[in-house]
Amino acid sequence: MKKVLLLPSDHGGGRGHVSRMLYLAEKLRRHGFMPGLVLEKKHFQSGLGDMYERFLLDTRFERLVKYQARRPFKPGVHLKTRLRERPVYTAFNSLAYQIPRDGYWTTRLVRHRLKNLSRIVESFKPQVLIGDTHMLTALLGRMYDLPVVQVTRLQGYAPAPDFNWWGDEESVYQAPDGLKPFEPLLREWGMEAGRVEDLLRGARYLIPASADVEPLSVSRPDTFYCGPFNVSDRAEQPISFFDEPSDSPKIYISIGGGAGRAREKQFFESLIRLFDKSEYRVLVSTGNRLKAQNFNGRSANMLFTDWIHGPSAIAKSDAIVFHGGYGTMMETLTLRRPALVLPSHSEQWANGKRLESLAVGKVLPLWQRMETLELEWPFGRFTQGAGLGLQLDRESVLQALHDLIFSDAYERLERIAKPLREKQQEFDPRQLLDI
Repeated sequence: MKKVLLLPSDHGGGRGHVSRMLYLAEKLRRHGFMPGLVLEKKHFQSGLGDMYERFLLDTRFERLVKYQARRPFKPGVHLKTRLRERPVYTAFNSLAYQIPRDGYWTTRLVRHRLKNLSRIVESFKPQVLIGDTHMLTALLGRMYDLPVVQVTRLQGYAPAPDFNWWGDEESVYQAPDGLKPFEPLLREWGMEAGRVEDLLRGARYLIPASADVEPLSVSRPDTFYCGPFNVSDRAEQPISFFDEPSDSPKIYISIGGGAGRAREKQFFESLIRLFDKSEYRVLVSTGNRLKAQNFNGRSANMLFTDWIHGPSAIAKSDAIVFHGGYGTMMETLTLRRPALVLPSHSEQWANGKRLESLAVGKVLPLWQRMETLELEWPFGRFTQGAGLGLQLDRESVLQALHDLIFSDAYERLERIAKPLREKQQEFDPRQLLDI
């Protein structure tokens, strides 16, 4: 039985990456492979993927490894701009920002993580590595002479990445030199890299979408569209609030910790002011970030819940409002529902722009003003944008939802969903992993 080790990007929270790898692990298991899953403490302790062989990437001792005898003695990322409030939106223009965010602050830290991963490889003895935006997968493959498959998308697609494909103002920011911590290791193993995306090189590339959703500028025989890595055809669960007879359009709002991360209570309070006594019947999931009971009973046409089965809520709604996460975006497309995106960072903004380009969605800003922040890490300074002042414009939100619901978006969604479902059904890991 061929062993496959899955490495999702887990340093920055990574639930979307982990969810995709869980889908892929089950697909592999059903086709006769033995999947192993590498998780950091947060997701490992939650029990995610406990039906597969799991390995803990233990980062607890990095607090000791990061100290060094030369300046900076305690490396990290430091904000140099004075900031009086937490941003509700973060603007950036490159995958390079993931390097300092994920704690790759020194070559010593990179070596430490690579050593821990090496122990996992030597224990599990896989024949193939699959990474999902994990910056050490290609290096690990080179060290053990293992073929590497990368789960990717346009913004991180190593052969031809295009992070700001929609051409917005984020290009003004100066990205960090994200290759610096990796350069000594790349030289040691004879690997060339001119940009951070080169750390995500592989023998094969799997894109969990269709060409409509992730249109690449190049066509390559090593790149495969596989359809969404999520299960959206399972039986719907009953949702009494939406199942009750009503002529009002049904809106499902799933934001979680994304858009409301800085001012969650204020965000959910704003939703009540926005939708109370509107023409819509609104179901809001707080994602267990705040207790739903704190908001219920204040609007006759709204219900807050701590958690709900997302695909069922999407399927029973007329439109979705969400933060722009990739997994939820693919669910809205496969379940054929138009969506309004209220993003908390540039990647989510890009997902909203993709829905706009497909004429099945709309993206609106949550912030009142944008400021440029200067940050410093061991390899110099870089800048990014900060959207400040939480703001939900009632007229813009209600108009956007009205335009989406009373349009031909549903017909376009049917055309988009068809190839997504076909690619998902056709995806056979036995053929793609025969390397």
